[in-house]
Amino acid sequence: MVLTEKQKAVIENDFIEKGWNAHKIWQEHPSFECSRIAIHNLIKKIKETGSTDRKKGSGRPVTATTEENGDLVEELICSQEENPGTHSSARKIAPQISISRSSVQRLVVKRKLRCYKRMTTPQLTDGCRKRRTERASKLFRRFTMHSIPRLVFQDEKDFSLQVKTNRQNNRVYHNGPKTDVEPKRLFSERNKQSVKVMVSAIFSWKGVSQPFFVGGSKIKVNAESYLKHLKDKLIPAAETMYPHNDFTFVQDSAPSHRANKIQKFLKEKLKSRFVKNTDWPPSSPDCNPLDFYFWDRVQERVFEGRHCTPFQSVEELEARIKEVWGECATDLKEIRKALKQFLPRLQAVESKDGGSIKTLFG
Repeated sequence: MVLTEKQKAVIENDFIEKGWNAHKIWQEHPSFECSRIAIHNLIKKIKETGSTDRKKGSGRPVTATTEENGDLVEELICSQEENPGTHSSARKIAPQISISRSSVQRLVVKRKLRCYKRMTTPQLTDGCRKRRTERASKLFRRFTMHSIPRLVFQDEKDFSLQVKTNRQNNRVYHNGPKTDVEPKRLFSERNKQSVKVMVSAIFSWKGVSQPFFVGGSKIKVNAESYLKHLKDKLIPAAETMYPHNDFTFVQDSAPSHRANKIQKFLKEKLKSRFVKNTDWPPSSPDCNPLDFYFWDRVQERVFEGRHCTPFQSVEELEARIKEVWGECATDLKEIRKALKQFLPRLQAVESKDGGSIKTLFG
């Protein structure tokens, strides 16, 4: 057992102040759980150097984690600023500079290089970025923080019967060859034709509506079906939350949302109390609180603990969504915290010239 600094200090004190030899110290401190030779060698070092500290320059010379190799690792493991994705992994770097993979990883730690997980974001063309900037700026000037309690957001989310797997963590450990592992443990079955359920909801300062299942598993949502859903479910839910109709309806510019008949209905029903499809920034799930906050939370709870086991039917999935919905939809503190991010996110889109803002918000 290696002696700790505290144990070394005790041994040094016993040797210098009390005059004990190695055998006496070993007998008096059985809790140290070290050999008598270890104590003897430490006393020998104290006699020769007057200290228990390690002699500077002692030990095996550094051969792998040198400054030169550190410079090479830092150059290879970091992407070039102008060419993202040009970095190499520790496994690929090791043979290039003739050191072990663990030495590469030690150099990464020594250089204090941080590793960040890549995030997915919509592809933004120059035209899309321009429209995002202009519309985000327009909405930011239209609303104030006093408007937030009267904004009603709407959005839809697809939930698949198939459980999404993380390949990085989806591993099986076994103390024998792979052929001895039971197939049900080793394989993650994936159904490419997995049925999806679309859920719609109203999200506001006063809370979240009940989940509305849109169109069934085999009906594609178009302008006609969405208009019926809007009339029968969404607008009545918003009016229930706001009996005096003092709310502003906000939705993204999905194809079914921006259809002429939808925009016409909203104009007739709500007058100016809605965000037109030409006012919402395109490709902007990072601005809708249902997208950047609520749906991920619901999905995490829906598939929690299922691992690779898919839902067997649409009815089972819908029942599970209803079961966890209340747990996610009643936390007003977190809901309002997400809503307060709306204006700062619009402002961030403007300041980023329409670029992605995912890295700016937790």
